[in-house]
Amino acid sequence: MELRKILLVSLGHLSCDVNGGALPALLPFLRTEYGLSYQAAGGLMFAYSCLSSVIQPVFGYLADKISKPWFISLGVLLAGCGIAAIGFFNVYWAIFAAVAMSGVGAALFHPEGARYANKVSGRAQGVGLSIFSVGGNSGFALGPLIAVAAVHAWGMKGTAVFGVIAVLMAFILLIPLRRMAAISAGRPAGARPEDGTGSNNWREFSKLTGAIVVRSILFVGFNTFIPLYWVQGFGQSGAAGAMALAGFAACGVISNFAGGVLSDRYGYRTIIRVAYALLIPSVALFGLTRNLSVACVLVPLLAFALYAPFSSMVVMGQTLLSRNIGFASGVTMGLSTSMGGLFAPVLGKIADLYGLAAAIHAMAALSVLGALFALALASSGSRAGR
Repeated sequence: MELRKILLVSLGHLSCDVNGGALPALLPFLRTEYGLSYQAAGGLMFAYSCLSSVIQPVFGYLADKISKPWFISLGVLLAGCGIAAIGFFNVYWAIFAAVAMSGVGAALFHPEGARYANKVSGRAQGVGLSIFSVGGNSGFALGPLIAVAAVHAWGMKGTAVFGVIAVLMAFILLIPLRRMAAISAGRPAGARPEDGTGSNNWREFSKLTGAIVVRSILFVGFNTFIPLYWVQGFGQSGAAGAMALAGFAACGVISNFAGGVLSDRYGYRTIIRVAYALLIPSVALFGLTRNLSVACVLVPLLAFALYAPFSSMVVMGQTLLSRNIGFASGVTMGLSTSMGGLFAPVLGKIADLYGLAAAIHAMAALSVLGALFALALASSGSRAGR
């Protein structure tokens, strides 16, 4: 594993996903400023997670055919500038369009970033993709903190901070990535064979995609509703809700890395199954509790169940579609993940009609479906299938 290259692309992942982390933390402020309904707030998550992520497999296909490291820098730039723009609009559909542009940047970044991370991870694919994923998780953890601090300091126009971060990081990443791509034109020692070889197992990949779709709905749901639940369910401030979301993401950073290390030892399928087994009771109890202390205890469990299997899912998808690693990354990190954004307005409508707890109960039912997909994954006798 070429650690320096993994760390650099992980830094790019952080600077891209800090915007995705900021968006749900900004929702309470947007609701206060513009009187948005829960459904409208869910619609903004739709714009980021669904409308733009649907095109991620297309970018993944391009990454397989014509690898362009500058996709990584451009993705970071678009993602940050989109979030920066929302503080300067007061019309809902303009905000929606800005958030969608940010999502396009994320869609552009992830397949090329994941393909590149796979290429330089050597045989330690679980750890390599975990380091890459930890960058994104760290971005999600830092996003709420930066968003709240910026809005408190400068009002809604404080979102401009994300534009500054994006411009600086896009420039920092561009030159080293181009240089390292040129050096890596020949496969490094210990690396896996280039994508485009091997075979594709579409049947098992479809099962894995089903499990990822369920995880995506729950992931987007909790990122949307944790800060709102803290305010509406427990009577806490918007800042406290943002801190709860940051804590959820911070626990996720640790869980993601731990899941990658464990997957290299015990197998990707095993980690996926264990995570889904833990997910069902965690989500159910979170929706039932009315005690803030109990909710705080459940947040790390939810984070482990949702974050620990992520790198295993990405690597397993790349293994199952070994001829099209970029496309597999686009589906596992993009198309299937975007389904969470598609369901965000549905969950928002349930919350509007029946309360936030009812929306979480609906997510508990979905977690059972995800566990069934995880159990259906066949063992191939390899590390990916153990």
